[in-house]
Amino acid sequence: MFEIEFRCAQCDRHNALEFGENTHIICEHCKKDYGEENSFSSEQGISRCAICGCRDLFIQKDFNRKVGVTIVVLGAILAPFTKLISLFVCALIDLILYRVLPMITVCYRCHAIYRGFPGNSNHEGFNLGINDRYRSMENKQGQV
Repeated sequence: MFEIEFRCAQCDRHNALEFGENTHIICEHCKKDYGEENSFSSEQGISRCAICGCRDLFIQKDFNRKVGVTIVVLGAILAPFTKLISLFVCALIDLILYRVLPMITVCYRCHAIYRGFPGNSNHEGFNLGINDRYRSMENKQGQV
């Protein structure tokens, strides 16, 4: 199963769609038409973002950051009472989750998330330099 999760550029509402090759992408709320998805192949994965057309994509583990922060905070709070054992338990939980969770592809520009797609060897982990380039473009457009 392939899934794309994105915020609509027109209404700014969250969308989660299941699709395969050549699926038509439409916002569930405002019905904005993003066109037919043709940037995906089952052999090479995603080559560009289906929402904004950006070719800069990165891969990461599919993990909720809020859950991660909660685990660390609980470990830190309990550390004085457990003689730091809770920190080691948190590290073990983190290691297990890292090994078990699947990879997702994320767009630098619009932050669309692609789940269940085969990996594309052209995509690497998050790059702060590329991210900063897109954030500075957003800031310049917001000031105009």
